Amino acid sequence: MKWIRTILILMVLLVGVSGCISQPAAADDLAAVEVVEAAAGSVLPTLAKVVPSLTPTVAQSLTPIPTSTATAIPSATLPPTWTPTVSPSPTAELIDRACPDPPPLKPPYDRFVLGERPWPTPQPNPEEHFWLSKPLPGGGRYLFNTSFPYGYDANGTYLLHNGVDTGATLGTPLLAVGDGTIVVAQPDFDELYGWRCDWYGHLVVLELDQRWRDQPVYALYGHVLEIKVEEGQRVRAGEEVAEVGFGGAASVPHLHFEVRVGSNEFSSTQNPMLWVEPPESRGLVVGRLLDPTGRPWQGVWLSATHLEEGTESVTWSYLDDPQHLINPDEGYAENFVFTDLVPGRYQVATKIQGVVYTADVQVFGGQITTVQIVT
Repeated sequence: MKWIRTILILMVLLVGVSGCISQPAAADDLAAVEVVEAAAGSVLPTLAKVVPSLTPTVAQSLTPIPTSTATAIPSATLPPTWTPTVSPSPTAELIDRACPDPPPLKPPYDRFVLGERPWPTPQPNPEEHFWLSKPLPGGGRYLFNTSFPYGYDANGTYLLHNGVDTGATLGTPLLAVGDGTIVVAQPDFDELYGWRCDWYGHLVVLELDQRWRDQPVYALYGHVLEIKVEEGQRVRAGEEVAEVGFGGAASVPHLHFEVRVGSNEFSSTQNPMLWVEPPESRGLVVGRLLDPTGRPWQGVWLSATHLEEGTESVTWSYLDDPQHLINPDEGYAENFVFTDLVPGRYQVATKIQGVVYTADVQVFGGQITTVQIVT
């Protein structure tokens, strides 16, 4: 009987030891861990690629033209001037959120071409609307990937951009840019908020208390994770609403930030850098690049050179697409924007069909300077 008892004890010990040995992870679990770790270590650049300066030979020089003195555009041989359509408040309309089937394809975008229609005319005294605070912690400058600004496609790499992107560490807090009400806080797998469904992965949309000319204004945070709010919740500026994540069309952590005016739709965006308040140490140049008939030049490279320091910033004029998804500000009617400029004297320049056009401007901290170049 002793030998039977001994055998039973040995069997119990063997079972207990085998239960303490870790089992190998499934291949799918390992793949998921590797994807998250790779994404967490990737951060989008926040500075533009270095682009060679324009040739110093200036074939033609223009002085800045105030937006209040825009030249009248003949209408006999051209289509009517395009006026951006501002939709009524979403509380008074039904928005189709059905997923397009099949999903839309990326259309081709033409560069260094003139638009088919005259561009909207700016208002005589456009109002600044720097209502929004920075959506990321730390205050100060709001940096973003300037090689992929609003209205551009990163030289054919991506879909036409209807917001701005800032690289940040996975889990970085995202803050309410103003007082308002959360109207969306969910995944977009089965509902259309972007170019297609599952465009953002997860998103938060804040409707501001403040309205622009009796139209609602929305701030959208895309590719977020760890949503901290729920629909219908009231928030104050600076409160955390989510964390930087990835998903949808994004494979690395970053914040995609949009401003929508009039309606919470993909077609209602405007350049968010005209809404986020700049620090007093930086200013903006908001410009128009047109031909003599008022048609906009699309996808054209421009530079802004600080005449005292010699530093150069670059950007591109807005592209267009068949749905006309890119919208200028109602007051400025711009088609290019330089942001984060140190105050001082600048020369804005571009080269079209072998001719260099320039305009000198003065940039002031915390303010917008307007310029118009007619080719």
